[in-house]
Parts: sequence; structure tokens; C-alpha cells
Amino acid sequence: MEIYSKQKKIQVNYRPPQASGKIEVVGSVPSVQVYQADKGEYTPDYTLTPLTLFPRCNATDPSALTVPGTVNSKLTNMQWYETIGGKRKLIESTNADYEITTDGTNKGQLKVKKNVSTTQALTLDFYGEYVDSGRSGQTYVFRYTYLVRSVDGTEASPVLMIDCPTGRDWNPLRDQSQQTITAKMIVADVDVTTSGKCKFFFYRVLDTGALEAITSTTGDNDWEVVSVSANQLTVDMDYIGNEQSYVVKASYDAGGSPASQPDGSIAYKSTTLRRRIPALDVDYSGVPGEVPGGTTAIYPEAVIRDTLGTVPTPETVLECSWLTKVGAGSYALKAQGMSAEIPYQDGMMLEMQVTDRGPWAAVVDSSGKYVTDSQGRPLVARKSN
Repeated sequence: MEIYSKQKKIQVNYRPPQASGKIEVVGSVPSVQVYQADKGEYTPDYTLTPLTLFPRCNATDPSALTVPGTVNSKLTNMQWYETIGGKRKLIESTNADYEITTDGTNKGQLKVKKNVSTTQALTLDFYGEYVDSGRSGQTYVFRYTYLVRSVDGTEASPVLMIDCPTGRDWNPLRDQSQQTITAKMIVADVDVTTSGKCKFFFYRVLDTGALEAITSTTGDNDWEVVSVSANQLTVDMDYIGNEQSYVVKASYDAGGSPASQPDGSIAYKSTTLRRRIPALDVDYSGVPGEVPGGTTAIYPEAVIRDTLGTVPTPETVLECSWLTKVGAGSYALKAQGMSAEIPYQDGMMLEMQVTDRGPWAAVVDSSGKYVTDSQGRPLVARKSN
């Protein structure tokens, strides 16, 4: 006779699967592009050879009795998003820049068919769900993020620079007469001036606007040139007249073989050097308002000042003329120079006139030809000499 009875169901106790995975690059097309702006080319070009990304979704049983492995074919609610410049957008099936695999073992695979800006990277977000319907019934969510970027591989453009502004004023009363124009070449923030990869070319701008190459100190019009070297031109400002413009051009070769002619793609630099005398305060001393009886001469002395004080040796640039008159007569020139001895007449008026002697100029003969020295260089003189 049965006294007790007990029933019990025995079944496999499935442990919840463990989810894992990542986005993988499929094939040999990398996820980093190189953009060359000078050629307008991407390498690789995703419009020709798409980037393929596979969001591998794994659900593994820790007991190892069953190993579902990759569950991409069973994913639901699968979506891809793109984020560019902080703007996130769902990638729809109508978006021609992408291609999404929607079934099979490669479900979720994404092909990127557009190129990426060097200034704004492309962030791709994957979302997918997997329902463990055969065991726990639990839903697992897969979220992955992948960055696709483009780097600037453009060969740096050479930049020509000179140490002169577009216009430079030269004060013959204060500034040294020799002025140097120094050229420099910068490539990607690196100074390559003395690297042997560049050449510099100096030109004088003629009155016609044409450019005349300066290659030595002995050319027909090179008498203001003190020296010319690989990247420097030194001129004597006393010999440029009132102003002279110069142009600097260059050529560059990364391999170390710069052309012997300027490269038109490298922007040239120019400067105009001008002879300018600033505002002056002129006066004279040595002449009292009243003189003793019997005075036969007075001895005025010019005083020339600028903002820095008394000008030293102003006679090299300026000419001082002394004029007198008595009564209603006209002023007559009596002497020249920074100081003078002038005959005195009672009640006479004294006037001092200061003029610019002007720049040095070439001396020409009656036929208009340069008068030269024994070395064939033109003789020069100031206009008042």
C-alpha cells in the first residue's frame, strides 16, 4: 500500500548568456582617410571603395553547454546613426551614402560610401536587440560606437616672407644709409631658408613697371646695390632717388633641387623704400636782437631739431641759405652753410632758409650719358652740388 507520493520536474537550468562584441573593419579598406587638398583626392576614396563595418554581436552561454556565438541574424530593432559636427541623425535605407545589410549572418553590416571631412570626424552608432527566446526570454541590447576620420595629408605650401613692410620710410638725417631686405621661406612652420630647397630672386621695379633682375653690384642700374646674396639684398639708400620698389620671388623643391626660375605658385613679396625727412624745428643762434655800435658782421649758426633733439651733421642732407634786406628792398642771398659770416647793416632783416639737398643723382654729360669713374661706375652728386 502506497503511503506517500511526490513528483518533481527536472530540466536544464540555463544560465543567462553573456553579451559581447565590437565593430570590426571588414576587408583591407582602413577607417582613416588621407586627404590631399592640393590634389583634391582622398586615399582611400570611399565613394569608389566603401569602408565596410560589421557590428559583431555575441551571446555566449557561460556553461558552454550551448554556444550561440554570433547572433546578428537574429537581431531586432537594428539601427545605425551618424553624428557629424554634433548633429546625430538616423541612417535610413534611402540614404545613398550608406548601405546596410538587413538579413543573414552579416545582418547589421554597414558600408560607408562617402568621404569624411578633415575638420569634422564621422561618428557611427550601432543599436540592436537580441531576444533569448529559447531559454531565458531575456532581451539583450548591443550598442557600439565607431569613429571614422580623415587626416590632412596635403603637402605644405611654401610661404615666402621678407623682413620689410610693404612700405618703409628712410630718414636720411637719422637712419643708416645701408638697408637690407632679407627673404625667408617657411614650409609647415619650418624655416627652410638655408636648407638648399629654395632659391630667391630679387628685382628692381623700373619706372615702366617692368621688373629688372638684380644679380650683382655691377649692372647698368645696380649702382645702389651694396651686395646681393642667396637671400639678402643690401642697398644704399642715398642712391635710390626719392623712392624705389623691389620685388622678391622664390622657387622651392622638397627634394632639394629648386628651379632656377621663380615659381609662379609662390606668392611674391614687394616693398617700396622711400626717402622721407620728418617735420623739423629750425632756428638759428648767435644773432642778438641788438648789437654794439661799430659791428661790421654777424655770425649766425643754424640749429636743426627733430623729435629726438638736435640733428647731428645736418649739412650732409640739408642746405642753409642766409638772406638779408634793408628797408623795403628785396631779400638777397649773402651766404650758405650751417654757419656764416654776414656783413652787418643797421636795421637789416635776416632770413634763414633750409632746403633739402635731395638724393644723390647720377652725373650725365651734355649728351645724356653717365659720367663714370675709372671702374666704370657712374659719378653721383646731390642736386645742389
